[in-house]
Amino acid sequence: MKEIVLEGLEEKIYEYTTKNGLKVYMWINEKVNGCFASLSVKYGSIHTKFKVGKKVYTVPNGLAHFLEHIKFNMKEDVTAHDEFIKIGGDSNAFTTFKYTSYIVFATQNKIENLNLLLDFVYNPYFTKKMISKEKGIIVEESNMSNDDPYSKIFYDNLKNVLQKSNYRNLITGEVEDIKEISLDDVEIVYDTFYHPKNMFLTITGNFNPYEMAKTVEDNLAKKEFGEFQEVDIISESEPKKVTKDYLEENVGITYPRVKYSLKIPVNKFKNVETIDLKLLCDLILNINFGSTSEFRSDLILKGLVTSMGYSLDIYEEYLVITITANTNYQDEVIKLIREKFDNLEVDEKDIVRKRNAAIATLILDYEDIEQVNMKIQDDIINEGEIITDLKIRVASINQEKLESVINYINNDNVAISVFKPKENQE
Repeated sequence: MKEIVLEGLEEKIYEYTTKNGLKVYMWINEKVNGCFASLSVKYGSIHTKFKVGKKVYTVPNGLAHFLEHIKFNMKEDVTAHDEFIKIGGDSNAFTTFKYTSYIVFATQNKIENLNLLLDFVYNPYFTKKMISKEKGIIVEESNMSNDDPYSKIFYDNLKNVLQKSNYRNLITGEVEDIKEISLDDVEIVYDTFYHPKNMFLTITGNFNPYEMAKTVEDNLAKKEFGEFQEVDIISESEPKKVTKDYLEENVGITYPRVKYSLKIPVNKFKNVETIDLKLLCDLILNINFGSTSEFRSDLILKGLVTSMGYSLDIYEEYLVITITANTNYQDEVIKLIREKFDNLEVDEKDIVRKRNAAIATLILDYEDIEQVNMKIQDDIINEGEIITDLKIRVASINQEKLESVINYINNDNVAISVFKPKENQE
């Protein structure tokens, strides 16, 4: 059992690796009664083409999400949900672009709930009947995503920024994608990716870490796993330019919305680690566009916007920064956002205030076992390991570091998406 110390936070995470390669990360909080466990597979919606050995496989979009749904079937007419309810467990799952996670929360029968989580995820029970039945359910979910104006706005803007990347595609897949999914597709993906060496278990809450590690070891010892074969994910190279400079469309919203997105190659930020790039950009955007920024307050005071926010994401080799504003004055607001990006600034007073707030938030997050569980998952998926010095990194942010990043945040490659209410909308 390895202990990972989080510098400056007075917290530690236990790491244990089972004989068949499953990494287990555990964080203890004796102030709570509950236990939150997530079993995650490094397979998400963007992984539709991959190579194992000399063979290349291509599966439909939405396969990761589809598999997440049918995985809860343990046998004919018995679901994992049914079994968790019997022992007081609250189970769920979610699929992201990069991974799929199966979760359970329990305040009692913690060992039994953990065993059940491992049993149902590592139970390769799939039938043609199950596939056919689930298609109707997920087609409905996909249609709901397409009918949801805010989901449509998110993906349409992303398609306006990214030309070829799989990040453009609905996590659920489109209706046509779902209809294409076969039993062979499901079994190929499960056999390829759902192996302990390509998965990790995160447990947070009140429990004995040695007891939990033994439970996992004993459970997996009863299961048979073949040799894990390394997988090469195949993806198209994403062009530097945005798809469109400008997009305008009508959707089912009540107030016009503008999205102003910058697409910047990550390799422009030389000698800056990904984790630091996200921290620095977040602070820059917070100071210039955040809820207490002068820019946002001025636009609201003048009645030019009713709300404004920002987001930043790294899609493989590109950093995408998006400013979102609700406004009836799109041309003026777009002009002002453009000018603001040309004149980003950070002063010492704002840096100290925002830096201290970020550290306080980081400390408070360790009051919440679900939040910590998600933090660990994010670290493993995005960075490949637990980031032990996050507080130190935040505390070391200064004007020089911020200004070195600001130099590469500009209006060279912009996608503007304008969404307006549909005409005659009730």
